[in-house]
Amino acid sequence: MPTRPPYPRESRIVTVEKGGTDKTVTWYQLRADHPEPNTLISEHPTEQEALDAQRRYEDPDKT
Repeated sequence: MPTRPPYPRESRIVTVEKGGTDKTVTWYQLRADHPEPNTLISEHPTEQEALDAQRRYEDPDKT
């Protein structure tokens, strides 16, 4: 099992287009470099949800 990431945690939001050429949908992925480079942490249908998840993930008071 991977270890807990060190604080302060760092993450980034990546925009991804999913679906066929005629019908694409934009998703927002939260990615970090722990435990492996470019690890997918979570996916969200809106940018605001991704920003909220990023804030929670990077929260230094989280134990």
